Amino acid sequence: MENRPSHTFPQKESLEEHERRSQSGESGNARPCPSDSQPAPANNSHQPAQSVVVTITDPRGLHLRSGRDVVRTASQFQARITAANLSRNSSAVDIKSILQLVQLQARQGHELQLAASGPDAEAAIEALRSLF
Repeated sequence: MENRPSHTFPQKESLEEHERRSQSGESGNARPCPSDSQPAPANNSHQPAQSVVVTITDPRGLHLRSGRDVVRTASQFQARITAANLSRNSSAVDIKSILQLVQLQARQGHELQLAASGPDAEAAIEALRSLF
């Protein structure tokens, strides 16, 4: 007798695919409408993008305790805030999630690029910069 599961689970989507779909407003079952074939013009006048490079100075790196402070600070803002570890050449992650933040594996001396877009992006970047 062959042991096979009685049900199958859908394949997990990659983080990049999830971010692309969430940014474009797609859902898992959405089909493009004929009117969606033309991309909407970008109107970034109300959502300025801000970016800064910070260096990890803590000898223990960006660990759970310091990461908690980063997540709490980032969660106070409406802006979409991401970080990428430039020293490890990692992709950008949402820093409002502690699980994504620790994936950066940021050690002392590593450089992180913080980027924010949204109505309070500048204030978010300034508040986060003060933590490093």
